[in-house]
Amino acid sequence: MSLIYRKPQLDDGQRIHKMVLAAGTLDINSAYLYYLLADHFRDTVVLAESADGTLLGFVTAYRPPNNPHHLFIWQIAVAPAARGQGIGSGLLKALLQRPFMTDIQRIDCTITSNNTASLSLFRHLAALLKRPLIRQPYLSAEQLDGAHAAEDLYSIKLQEPLPG
Repeated sequence: MSLIYRKPQLDDGQRIHKMVLAAGTLDINSAYLYYLLADHFRDTVVLAESADGTLLGFVTAYRPPNNPHHLFIWQIAVAPAARGQGIGSGLLKALLQRPFMTDIQRIDCTITSNNTASLSLFRHLAALLKRPLIRQPYLSAEQLDGAHAAEDLYSIKLQEPLPG
């Protein structure tokens, strides 16, 4: 399958929001937020599309203002029909290869204990980068009002910034 990995445009916010709604596994945020991500954070958002323009996946991430050398991977999704084809890994690789990422020293994400797909994806990324994946508690179910499973923080510390 021929894939295109690209930065989003403002109008892609709606497509990302629809994919989140259809996934059924991601925390749902307002459509407005996904428009902001597609516009204000386009350097840290990647879309995966088929040759005909069908959205097959996305990753949203950001560089925390208080830790600009860190990259926080926020949400990643792959369309059900496209899963198991390496699109999740491709999204992360496309993101990390951008010039905006050359000084990243740590990659973080949070994952619930029952999200085996995300855990497998980040284990694969750590192996690809030849770095350990470090886990520590982050947000408990109680902190999240019991309406959400606990989120553990997973980190990949890089010895040196990513190559450009």
